[in-house]
Amino acid sequence: MSALTPDCDPDMAHCGEPWKGKGSRGSGILSTVVLLGILGLSLVSVTKDAVFSGFDFAAAPIAVLSAALLARRAARVVVRGATAAAARMPGVEVRRSQPVG
Repeated sequence: MSALTPDCDPDMAHCGEPWKGKGSRGSGILSTVVLLGILGLSLVSVTKDAVFSGFDFAAAPIAVLSAALLARRAARVVVRGATAAAARMPGVEVRRSQPVG
């Protein structure tokens, strides 16, 4: 098993030990802020002449990946919110996964 798991945060606040649950309280917010910072710096370096043009080849893919990760996080939050709202509606059954064993 590698140190990087599918639930690994970009700033490594939670990584490699999925059986222990999430990292410390607020680590997801910290990861989101780090991703927003990376996205912002990448976009500024691509759109402005702050750095030499050769850096654009690295900054553009970094911006795309950061935006994709932020969109994935936003989708996960929306799904969790919809699941919580559906759980409170009468007559709607929400299936939750159960641990094996």
